[in-house]
Amino acid sequence: MKKLHLIGNAHLDPVWQWRWQEGFAEVLATFRSALDRMNEFPDFKFTSACSVYYKWVEETDPKMFEEIKQRVKEGRWNIVGGWFLQPDCNLPCGESFARHGLIAQRYFKEKFGVTAKTGYNVDSFGHNRNLPKILKDSGMENYVFMRPAPSEKPEIKKSLFLWQADDGSQVNAFRVPHPYNLRIEKNFDNIYKIEKQAEEENCDLMLFYGVGNHGGGPTIRLINAINNAGLKNAVYSTPDEYFDSVDKRDIPVVADELQHHARGCYSAFSSVKKGNRKAENNLLMAERFAVMGSKLLGLPYPKEELEKAWENVLFNQFHDILDGCAIREAYDDAEYLYGETMAITDRIINKTVQGVSWNIDTLQGETLPSEMKKSNMTWIHETLGTPIVVFNPHEFPVRAVVKVFEPLASKVTDVHGREIPMQRVHKESNKLDNGNYDAAFIAEVAPMGYSVYRLFLEKKSELKNERVMKIGRTSMENDKIIVEFDERTGDIKRVYDKESDKTVIDSSCRALLLDESTCDTWAHGRVSLGEEASDFKNADFLIMEDGEVQVTLRTTAYAGENILRRDFTIIPGSKEISVKAKVDMRTPLRSLKLAFPVTSDEIVAEIPYGTFTRKGETGEEFCGKFASSENIAIANNGLYGYDFYKGELRMTVLRTAAYLDHSKVRDIYSTYMDMGETEFEYSVFPTTSVTEAYKTAAKQNFPPVVLKGTFHGGALPEEMCGIETEGTAAVSAIKEGEDGGVVVRMCELEGKEGECSVKLFGEEFKVYAKPHEIKTINNKGEELNLIEWKK
Repeated sequence: MKKLHLIGNAHLDPVWQWRWQEGFAEVLATFRSALDRMNEFPDFKFTSACSVYYKWVEETDPKMFEEIKQRVKEGRWNIVGGWFLQPDCNLPCGESFARHGLIAQRYFKEKFGVTAKTGYNVDSFGHNRNLPKILKDSGMENYVFMRPAPSEKPEIKKSLFLWQADDGSQVNAFRVPHPYNLRIEKNFDNIYKIEKQAEEENCDLMLFYGVGNHGGGPTIRLINAINNAGLKNAVYSTPDEYFDSVDKRDIPVVADELQHHARGCYSAFSSVKKGNRKAENNLLMAERFAVMGSKLLGLPYPKEELEKAWENVLFNQFHDILDGCAIREAYDDAEYLYGETMAITDRIINKTVQGVSWNIDTLQGETLPSEMKKSNMTWIHETLGTPIVVFNPHEFPVRAVVKVFEPLASKVTDVHGREIPMQRVHKESNKLDNGNYDAAFIAEVAPMGYSVYRLFLEKKSELKNERVMKIGRTSMENDKIIVEFDERTGDIKRVYDKESDKTVIDSSCRALLLDESTCDTWAHGRVSLGEEASDFKNADFLIMEDGEVQVTLRTTAYAGENILRRDFTIIPGSKEISVKAKVDMRTPLRSLKLAFPVTSDEIVAEIPYGTFTRKGETGEEFCGKFASSENIAIANNGLYGYDFYKGELRMTVLRTAAYLDHSKVRDIYSTYMDMGETEFEYSVFPTTSVTEAYKTAAKQNFPPVVLKGTFHGGALPEEMCGIETEGTAAVSAIKEGEDGGVVVRMCELEGKEGECSVKLFGEEFKVYAKPHEIKTINNKGEELNLIEWKK
């Protein structure tokens, strides 16, 4: 007879139909209740995840915290999860998942002397394919989840299986075969169904019981009912005890993502998605700048500030927050956390770039005039030119347009004193005095380095006008591509790649609205978000910029009362079409999609620490910073949803769904997401490789940092390369190690085996990577796991 492991738990949503302050109170009450049940029932055991909950108890009730420590020591309180809290398991970047484990596992080890062995995300709406390698590298061998349910992914026949990532890493996975909050009044009969199911599957199973969502946990009445249920072979247990005891021989292997549930959550409430992406980017770049400041200037590494900033972002990744399915007021709180993170990271970045810039010898042996001239905006030295310092935090060289507010600029030179093209471009905000213009030029900056450019206000340009770019009412061209636009829609209709002599887009792209009035906020039970209701048309065209640095064409199109404005930009020497967009949405219950004709039904989507290929019309799916097909790739700065339908890759921009709309009953009290103006960015470029798509998307998500400098001596040169890399691994993190030194993390992108090396400010990091493997190494040459403990 198969055994039934009874898992006492309380699913705790810190935010959902309530704000975090109420969730905080429920954590305290639920933990107190669990401890009381242990005093009353000597066999009772309790399981709980999320390090942030334990931290709340520690700070609020130290005495209760000591009780929990004692119960953990006794083996009656099982710490699971190993993460900061239960996040959405698709949308965060790989480094966010790594930091969930880093912060939580170190906390559990410090406070309780244990680390979680079992990952635990019973309410998350889907699970990306690479979680097994993240879990394994975070010290966890097991994983418990509930969604997708058997009806949503029937290919998984057994509750217990081995789940495998793209690098071959495996964890023991268990799909909870009934809701995690078994209660007497609602679903007590499930206890007998699971007992029967264990015999049918010929495997011991777990049964989770306890009042959940708003906390509560096992009640006296529920425990008494279980004791009196006449179960034949049931034991009070924990997930760790289950995985240790269950027979894992001959269990099936699943090498796939665990989807789908609530597909609408990839795009619901676009501002929280964009906030997540911006904060993640700022954090990762702030860590790199902090390492640069430490190496070049001896600045202290701001570890505590960065950890606080990370905790803000990790909290907002709770599935009901990041997935856009909480109450409207919850997003005010989320915005506060993002704001604090952005302020912390901006200060760290600014401290480094200001410090480095101040220590660069910008005088080049010259002396300052006795009286410096200053325009309204710029200190002027017409012999040297005003220094403009451009920083690149990425591990690859960056070539990009940078802009400086100096409307009187006449000339720009690079670090070698060579004049480069400069263009006056319009600013988006009005300025007084000399007009609404920036000086724009193309900067080329070495990996994790900087370069000094010089700006002049009086010297005349000596460049000959050798234009490589053209722009017309419905077309633009540079030395690499030709782009033509549809007269009706204002969208791209043709892209010709001059180098490869190929037309990579040969029919019109489209912007369209889907009618999703039959969807709830989550899009429960839906494969698609809806049927096409209208497209944007009746386009207006306006040439915004026409110069040697960039050309920009603005198109404005209409779908009823909804307005979509886009600025399409190309620069010399690049095949990338960059788009800045603003949409004014007036119609509720619509999805805005951007559709691109593609030549294959295979879509490669970025997922945490890698990519995943989906084939055919699989419905609404998620991606990270980019998705690509055979002909084109699309990068974005905060979009996560797409589908493939009738030959088009369709990126989902936003949904004007109702907040917390579960029943689809809309009345005068309903409020709707993403109504009014929303800004977003994306870019389109020919597909070459995963690595090139990754670099293009990374540059779009965090462009170079530009600082207008002044004149002074200094010990630093006018240009620097801080990092050199070899191999097919992307550098995902550069930070100070938790135990000192510097830590570099890489992930192999191309599915190739070989040595990957990094030379960072003179220190060399070398590691042998298998296909798709995550590798973490410190400056002592020690290989670490994601918790930064030695392997």
